Amino acid sequence: MSNAEVNKKVQPLIEVKNLKTYYPIKRGIISRTVGYVKAVDGVSFKIYPGETLGLVGESGCGKSSMGRTLIKLEHPNEGEIIFEGQDIAKYSNKEMLKLRSDIQIIFQDPYSSLNPRKRVSEILSEPLKVHNTVPADQISKEVDRLLASVDLQKNAKNRYPNEFSGGQRQRIGIARALALKPKFIICDEPVSALDVSTQAQVLNLLKGLQKEFNLTFLFIAHGLGAVKYVSDRIAVMYLGKIVEIGTTDEIVNNPQHPYTKALLSAYPVPNPHLRGKKRVILEGDVPSPANPPSGCRFHTRCPYAKDICSKEEPELKDGDHAVACHLV
Repeated sequence: MSNAEVNKKVQPLIEVKNLKTYYPIKRGIISRTVGYVKAVDGVSFKIYPGETLGLVGESGCGKSSMGRTLIKLEHPNEGEIIFEGQDIAKYSNKEMLKLRSDIQIIFQDPYSSLNPRKRVSEILSEPLKVHNTVPADQISKEVDRLLASVDLQKNAKNRYPNEFSGGQRQRIGIARALALKPKFIICDEPVSALDVSTQAQVLNLLKGLQKEFNLTFLFIAHGLGAVKYVSDRIAVMYLGKIVEIGTTDEIVNNPQHPYTKALLSAYPVPNPHLRGKKRVILEGDVPSPANPPSGCRFHTRCPYAKDICSKEEPELKDGDHAVACHLV
């Protein structure tokens, strides 16, 4: 049975409906608001239990803002975030505290996401103490278990973050995300700051942990190689909008949106000429999210744009493989 068929029979763990996250642009001594950066602008999607949804796009397209909004590190201006049937978009910080054990995040930079003044034992035990999930006399044993789950030795707990390599630091960040036994983890470009060999190790670790603990991931990344490897489905984001979403196989082997085709063509493969791979070069700069183009936001760079593309915004309809493009 395909993932699409399975998904029709279960309720999504998290569902996003018309989500918008805007950042005010302020000027002058009195900080007058003169506009908004539309980082996330009307995004909708579903993530089902036990699956990984990959979110890809260029820098500045709103991927990280999307992830930070889902965990309420950023507060949305509009829309719904339905987690296990409850709309958490308007939850207060106090209400969100109760959900932190179910929703966690792995940050992009392992150098800045760990407190350099705390030993690893303190970093990993802090969420256990805050949420009171483990008896005080069992915390040390639980820290050892967390370190073992990410393939680090017990003696690592007595060291500071600066004593580890980048890959090891990211493992500590993953262990911290696992501490409260969450159901949903946002992976915000967790391998982009690592070298290639370490990236592979961390990706394999995440896949193993997902299977072991039945985790659900939103995996945010620039590199399609990492996204292809870990994702069941892929959503392609451009300038605050989802332009295409479908199974990994459909997106990789049958891309429909011109932007998706351009992203895939930029991914390096062995002997591209022998495999018929044609590089798609996008002209022009990415428009400002503070003043996005009318109609389809990609029309200013699209080699196939028609008159309708600049006038009417294409709709992303529901379906196993959905595309927001007038030409499809």
